[in-house]
Amino acid sequence: MEKERERYQHESYGQIQFSRINGRGINFYGSELKQDNYISLTISKSEVDKDLSKEWYYGKEEIIKVRMTTAQFSELITSLNYGSGACCTIERFNNKPVEELPNVESRKEFVHRKFKERMKMFANKIRANKDRAKEIVKKKTLSKQDIHDLSHELEWLTQEVESNIPYFAECFQQTMDEVVYEAKAEVENALLHKINVLGLNELHKQNNLLTDKKNDNDV
Repeated sequence: MEKERERYQHESYGQIQFSRINGRGINFYGSELKQDNYISLTISKSEVDKDLSKEWYYGKEEIIKVRMTTAQFSELITSLNYGSGACCTIERFNNKPVEELPNVESRKEFVHRKFKERMKMFANKIRANKDRAKEIVKKKTLSKQDIHDLSHELEWLTQEVESNIPYFAECFQQTMDEVVYEAKAEVENALLHKINVLGLNELHKQNNLLTDKKNDNDV
């Protein structure tokens, strides 16, 4: 009965929704790869209608909408109470669009640039040390300070070659490994989603066939 129906609203009432979206080459905060398929999360205000036998919940004004890669979504739901949460890309806030992601260099490009800068500094330092060493060895006698300076520069050169340069190479390899792992995870998630979709479609077909046969037999 219409007159028995009442509507309730409160600032604490909300609704949340996950959706799977198909796009093309979308960028994501916290991801090295563009994605064609991703997860969307929307949180909206809500209100509820009640009558004597039922309740109806309605999503109202959108509060926030974010997107996540499938890997970020998996991390979110499998890493409860751990760290500071998974990364996401905010699309809308208070029903207003948020500026698109800026174009920034990837981690691979970042590590590569830092390595080039380090190598340039390394070459300049060697060049300066070579000139300083030439001046020292021209002396007929070396002072304690001269010996100390030469030893210090040799120690710096040794540490740079043995420790610092390999560290940059290790960081670059680690970055590439993580990018490859992310790519594999996204491909696997896309395949699983496709398999599930195809499987559901086949189940619907089989169910329709069984229904048709049952109807034929009833006739």
